[in-house]
Amino acid sequence: MPKEVKIRIPTPNEVVPEEFKSHMLNAYKEFLLAMRSLIDESLKKIEELEAKEKKKEIKKIDVS
Repeated sequence: MPKEVKIRIPTPNEVVPEEFKSHMLNAYKEFLLAMRSLIDESLKKIEELEAKEKKKEIKKIDVS
């Protein structure tokens, strides 16, 4: 009669220490904050360009 052998493979939660998880979570948060700052700066530059364009608009003045 064949014998059955079971091998249990640990899950990542069982292998990775809590301290590592905490550091990775904080690193991910910092990465997202860095991306937010890039996006915010890009939006600021776009808004400044839009404001300059509005100032450059030619207005017709009736002189008669």
